[in-house]
Amino acid sequence: MPSVGSYMAVGSGDAFSLPATLLTVILLWSFLQWSAPLWLPGMAEKYPDKARFYRHFDRSLTILPVVLVLLVILALFKAHFAQDFTHGHVVNFGISNSSAWQRMLHGPANTVGSPWLGIIIVFAITTLVKECFGNSGYSLFDEQGPDLRARVLRWHGFLWPLMLIGFIPSDAFAVYSEPQSFIGSQIAPLRTSLTLMFAGIGLGIWPYAVANYSQSGDLKEGDNFLLASITAVLALFFLVIETLPSQRVDEFGELIALGQMTDFALTSSLVVLLLGWPIFLMLLSKVHEKRGVAKGRRWLGLTRSLTHTLVLIWVSGAVILESLPHIAGWSSSFWLSLTLMLPLAIFGFVGTLLPIVGLDSRPRPEVWGFFLVMSLAIPFLTIREPLTLVLIPGLFMSMTTLPLLATHLELRPNLPIQRRVLESVVLIGLTITALWGFHQMFTGDTAAISLAIGITLILPLISIFLLNQKMAIPSTNVTNKDSKSGVED
Repeated sequence: MPSVGSYMAVGSGDAFSLPATLLTVILLWSFLQWSAPLWLPGMAEKYPDKARFYRHFDRSLTILPVVLVLLVILALFKAHFAQDFTHGHVVNFGISNSSAWQRMLHGPANTVGSPWLGIIIVFAITTLVKECFGNSGYSLFDEQGPDLRARVLRWHGFLWPLMLIGFIPSDAFAVYSEPQSFIGSQIAPLRTSLTLMFAGIGLGIWPYAVANYSQSGDLKEGDNFLLASITAVLALFFLVIETLPSQRVDEFGELIALGQMTDFALTSSLVVLLLGWPIFLMLLSKVHEKRGVAKGRRWLGLTRSLTHTLVLIWVSGAVILESLPHIAGWSSSFWLSLTLMLPLAIFGFVGTLLPIVGLDSRPRPEVWGFFLVMSLAIPFLTIREPLTLVLIPGLFMSMTTLPLLATHLELRPNLPIQRRVLESVVLIGLTITALWGFHQMFTGDTAAISLAIGITLILPLISIFLLNQKMAIPSTNVTNKDSKSGVED
């Protein structure tokens, strides 16, 4: 399994490593991916005689990382085929007592304990298929597709660093000047290989699906973005479960506290990004479609969104931390939860400033930016400190309930007070029940843990159910002709 605490670099050996160097180039290339929508169209307008070159460069932004990953695999094929013990990957994850062809086919990404390189390989292949067959007709220079292309590029510019830093330790591709002592591994079970494949496919489709949904607001045109999200999340968790140590629940909590369950912590943080963020987009769109823009007191909706989220994240972290044996009471758990939450809160408040730079064409742009930046930040904060895991339930529950709760304090003549009270009682009551269950997380009460996780996962469905309930519209109903529609990633 990858060690999340060690960052991917050009290798830790004393000789040049081609695979590590190529992956580092991808890491640097990701900067161009998310920044290109800001400057590439302007360059094309300034130099119209080079329009063809800029179109090819636009396409290369997503194709080049795929090519580099394939070159990495070819280099690993060669090293495993020759059983070159100067390569750290061959030493640690090579297969002994097998033919050269078996070593070449299984060694790079299909052995027990190896990094999740298989996910990156399948992600790259899926991206290639989408670029060549599914999304080949749009670019940053087309009138109908620049926004869609920009979203895809930005998501790729984020996912590549996340996968390279989170899935691959820095010493995985080390190369040494002298042969090393062989450690070796064995071929991974078929279920592991299939799980890697599904995780890679889900991650590969996800940026296109979320970008399409953000563009259209239509689930059908969004290429089933929820299916891609759920596939990626479930596959990643299956991979984690296969490698979890056979510990008691309380010992499992200690391993997390000591930073030894980094793979589980990272995968949990990806739930917020891969599943929580698309659900938030969907709820934000549906709430805006059905309830429109408030007539007044919109600042109360914004205030509630920010304060409710921060308080819930803080309290949920403290509730989970208090159940750990080494935490000395509630005061210590609240203080530790606060220190873990502060960096995440800072990122969130930075996100509220996104409308200043023109990203204000969707409902509740400040809340949109708040949750977007926190969703992007929490995986990297978890890589830095795995104990950030305890903040994830609070953030996920906030994202999947606040699009509805934020409307309750605003001036909306067409939203009866009884309806507001009912929705608040149901959603807040379920949230409190989930917090009680999470408090039992490391005490061995599996029923309480299952209840907490179950409530957390069904909260989006409860929100949609409440939103779709018919209500009596007062005669003072206010139409919102000036309301803007659509969401953005």
